[in-house]
Amino acid sequence: MTRLLDAADVARRALRQSALVLAPVVVVAALVGWFTAGREGLWGALLGAGIAGGFLLITLLTVLLTAKASPTVTGGAMMGGWLLKVIVLLVALALLKDATFYSKPVFGAVVMIAVVVVLASETWVVVKARMLYFNPSSTGQGDAR
Repeated sequence: MTRLLDAADVARRALRQSALVLAPVVVVAALVGWFTAGREGLWGALLGAGIAGGFLLITLLTVLLTAKASPTVTGGAMMGGWLLKVIVLLVALALLKDATFYSKPVFGAVVMIAVVVVLASETWVVVKARMLYFNPSSTGQGDAR
């Protein structure tokens, strides 16, 4: 019999799976970036994968760290994390705007690829998880009339 998973189990699986699929994306992107645009392509690939992958994996870590908390705490942590990531992203993009040490086209392509790959991996884990969406033992509080 397959045991049912809780949110922490699913978040751990998604984090592990996402890291496993992101690693080869980083390696391939770095090699393609290097061969297509030289050192600038390599930096563009590493920056793109780091920003996109890091931000997505931070969201999973937030879910994992707040899995046992109340929905209000989890929601607050997710919104606070989202706001912090938006601010960090805007600052990073502002600092990188005029930089010439990286390839902007490689950076953009790798960000898009990393986001799609990591989100597809997370989606796959969640869809395949056998998880309860409510706690049957806590539903006995009120009558359904």
